[in-house]
Amino acid sequence: MKNYTKFHPNYEKILDDHFESLIKNEQLSVPGLVVLARRGAETYHKAFGMSDLKTGKKMKTDAIFRMFSMTKVLTSFVALRLYEEGLFDLEDPVSKYIPSFDRSWEVVVDSERGPESIAYRSFLTGKVLELNYKRDKSVRPMLVKHLMSESSGIEYELFSEYDSFLGGGICDRNAGLIANAIRQELHPEVYRSTSIVGASLTLEEFVDTIGNAGVLTCEPGEFSYGHGATVLGRVIEIIYEQSRGTFKKFSEIMSELLFSPLGMSDAAFFLSDGDPKTDRVPTLYGAVIDESGMGTRIAEEQECYPEGVEFRTNQTAHYSGPRSYESGDTGSMMTAEDYSKFYDMLLRGGLDKNGGRLLSSQGVKTLCKGRFKDLRLDTPLAKAFGVAGAHSPFPKSFNFGWATAHGEDHTLRGYATCDHSDMSNWGGYALTQGFFYLSEDSYMLVCPQLMLTTPGAFAFGQTLIRDKSMSVFHSVWN
Repeated sequence: MKNYTKFHPNYEKILDDHFESLIKNEQLSVPGLVVLARRGAETYHKAFGMSDLKTGKKMKTDAIFRMFSMTKVLTSFVALRLYEEGLFDLEDPVSKYIPSFDRSWEVVVDSERGPESIAYRSFLTGKVLELNYKRDKSVRPMLVKHLMSESSGIEYELFSEYDSFLGGGICDRNAGLIANAIRQELHPEVYRSTSIVGASLTLEEFVDTIGNAGVLTCEPGEFSYGHGATVLGRVIEIIYEQSRGTFKKFSEIMSELLFSPLGMSDAAFFLSDGDPKTDRVPTLYGAVIDESGMGTRIAEEQECYPEGVEFRTNQTAHYSGPRSYESGDTGSMMTAEDYSKFYDMLLRGGLDKNGGRLLSSQGVKTLCKGRFKDLRLDTPLAKAFGVAGAHSPFPKSFNFGWATAHGEDHTLRGYATCDHSDMSNWGGYALTQGFFYLSEDSYMLVCPQLMLTTPGAFAFGQTLIRDKSMSVFHSVWN
């Protein structure tokens, strides 16, 4: 019989010491963060450091964080709510719902002797790259499950940026740069890592730009982390309108089916002009990088790009500017406490605090432990993310908007103290991290606002904040 989950008696000091060390780290200090951890009936909720270094404003537990890619699992959850109404199938082709996706797709392949070329300005270096490429006809259909598992072939340009910067090793292709440049020719404000949600085009317009460009970085079914959940958000809009007879924006659907039932009162995609909550959004920082690839100092995020890089809006995009592009990949913002209410609902088996059912118990199990079949995971990018299934030392894969451990697999080639056989986790671009353990009645949220765009600094930040924090969290369990 399983013992009641609880913390060790001295857990508070151990966690305090760890998170205070992140603020004081000499190699890469975190300006400030909020932590919310739960195990059984015990909760740990504290703020550390500052939300703004210039003013000396202290971080508070009610800070509102840009969750970025921690939005993905929330989007999958909303999709599963509609799935349980019988409104779509996970194996449905995306073209069934989005007319601009009902077309022949092409996979762009960077090639020095390619018949086409396109210019791309690097946000890491500021240099203009002239990229040669060819197009191969895609032979596999893009399915709804590919959107949930980030295997749609609609990849962020970031990883190709890393490869261009390092000479390979992350995804070993420039396809992300080429595909994004082709989309930018159709609309200059489409997603880029310097302007994640700061665009004037709507979700429908952005998704149709992807469809009209008609290019992918790889065949659907291969892990290609990027805009899958954004396209899924558009599918949700369409399915919702078909079933309810009225159109709602993705943010409104998210509020109806998730935020409002759980009392996530500060959760939003954008704040309106003059909203007093803006004062609770911490400053977004980044690392100024030296030639060795490691951050030498912390600066406001928009100061960390080379001169001449356009569309630097991540700092303010959630509360000023166009506020039109509602991204299921990266768009949400909220307090750590609000996000924890999503985890609490999963631990209650899909019920809200009043006993109302949001998702079936099987749906919760699927979200937390389900794995899609017929995905190609033996790729450089999946291995770099640690989600290559049996091809990773500790088997994990990316399903339903986050990484899930393969608990029944015992063919380990190694493990770290941060690994756990029943863990679901993912983080955001500003190094927010969520660690969730369904069978352990436990979770932890670590919320800084530190965006590290260069590969060396990003990898260091992930190790410092994600892996070490998970290890410490596991160490204080009884």
